[in-house]
Amino acid sequence: MPTLFLHVGLHKTGTTSLQKAFFDNRAALERQGFLYPRTGLSQKPVNWGHHELAYALRHRPQGTEIWQALRKEAGDAGLPNVVVSSEELSLLPFANLPGPAPFKLISQIFEGYDVRLICYLRPQAEMIASLYNHHVKSVGEKRDILEFIAQVAPRLDYQNYLNVAAHGLGTGAIEVRLYQKSHMKNGDIISDMADRLSIDLTRGFTIRQAALNSGLTREGLQAMLEANRRLAGDPEQLKAERTAIIERHRAPAFYRHQLLSDEMLQVIEALYRNKNRQIARRFLGRDEPLFALSSEAEALA
Repeated sequence: MPTLFLHVGLHKTGTTSLQKAFFDNRAALERQGFLYPRTGLSQKPVNWGHHELAYALRHRPQGTEIWQALRKEAGDAGLPNVVVSSEELSLLPFANLPGPAPFKLISQIFEGYDVRLICYLRPQAEMIASLYNHHVKSVGEKRDILEFIAQVAPRLDYQNYLNVAAHGLGTGAIEVRLYQKSHMKNGDIISDMADRLSIDLTRGFTIRQAALNSGLTREGLQAMLEANRRLAGDPEQLKAERTAIIERHRAPAFYRHQLLSDEMLQVIEALYRNKNRQIARRFLGRDEPLFALSSEAEALA
């Protein structure tokens, strides 16, 4: 039975780097029996994921049509494995979509395939900081982080998302992985996904070493936040200043700086502790905390 792997992110878990690597090495993947399809690839620059597949599901019947086109491309390729990657798929449960649940629809269209959903999770406090960094850097966010948290709170309920996906695909189809260096092969998502899929990266793969979609250092984040507020009415000047700030203050991978007080970190951990433990029980088969190490402990490990 052929397999459809749905890599659904989450956002800020190395998705851009993974998608770029798979896009650039489509021929090498095909030689190992994996199709990284063209159907659904984003038309936007510096986007190498299948975001159009996620967007289309919000606008049926177009969503059905593009997924059927994907099924046809997969059948024509005749390869045993298909890999689709888009973090936008992780937002579908919040889209209030009509008709069948999106993952049930995918399962129906890919009848005869073993559909596997792979989802990388990171501690909610880390996710808040990373999303805030991204929105300040790339979206023009002007609010402080506490105001921002209210907007992204639904996306931090990983249990709800995984339960929705499991309702459409079955619990056994959901594979939870942790986006923490100590939990990933070689400490990076490309190696980890390749290991999970049994892809040999030594067979004709060329991996870009430069970090993609990197965040900002503490100083850069503050400079960008001030620019967003000061130049909100001058988009051209803001664009120029944003470029200069990114060049001066680009952060390395897994860079962390504390944006929340210790008290707020404790509140966030307490809010999601039981939900995260339920994820560990249902999807990992273990009765222990989902994230064994805090951000601070892992950084020191």
